Amino acid sequence: MIKFRSLTFTLVFYLTTLFLFIVMLPTLFMPRRWAIWFPILWTRLTNALLRVFCGVRLRFEGLENLPKQNGYIVASKHQSALETTVFHRIVPNTFYVLKRELMLIPFAGFYFLKVGCIPINRGGGAKTMRSMLTHVQKRLAEGMNLIIFPEGTRTAPGTKKPYSPGIAFLYEQCKVPVVPVALNSGYCWPKNKIVKYPGTVTIRFLKPIAPGMERRAFLQELQRRIEEAQDTLPNPFETEKA
Repeated sequence: MIKFRSLTFTLVFYLTTLFLFIVMLPTLFMPRRWAIWFPILWTRLTNALLRVFCGVRLRFEGLENLPKQNGYIVASKHQSALETTVFHRIVPNTFYVLKRELMLIPFAGFYFLKVGCIPINRGGGAKTMRSMLTHVQKRLAEGMNLIIFPEGTRTAPGTKKPYSPGIAFLYEQCKVPVVPVALNSGYCWPKNKIVKYPGTVTIRFLKPIAPGMERRAFLQELQRRIEEAQDTLPNPFETEKA
């Protein structure tokens, strides 16, 4: 039954996503404030489909830790595809740094650019980093908020990877607060699997790290805060039973 519900979710998700792409096409020719409704609607729709078809619910903690003034960075644990949608619902005016290959997805690439996402060549080296920094600083100055995954890729629950120095570089150069985020989405939405397990995913926003720390010290502090919080998150399946 779980596999059938998961397959149904996947089918409906792709069909409704395509429908939204088509319906929202006119926003590509409008000011950005209209185009950002697409990821917001997409997020709400995805969350609703997860709840209805898969029994996956979301619980947000620590929302009071989000800065009142826009122009900050959210550095999140990354366990599933859920993180590519869920933050649009909570963090205003978001943008992502994403790998260049994603721009080849039909329709999606146009929306990525329209809402302010920054495509990069992961193997581009120092030149890519300098270009990325310029674009990130510009968007932060405009009051947008960056969502970034310090591990660089999805990791299974319980797995710990070294955090990328790229986040420390942005922190040092941009001089804005960084909000760490711990979550346990990988239990309900495992990496590279169609099956979604019913449960309650906790997404916990931690106290922001103020600008001004030395680069290496910041990276260690960021990883310490997130990984310690990971160990205190509730079991999503026990939460569901409760």
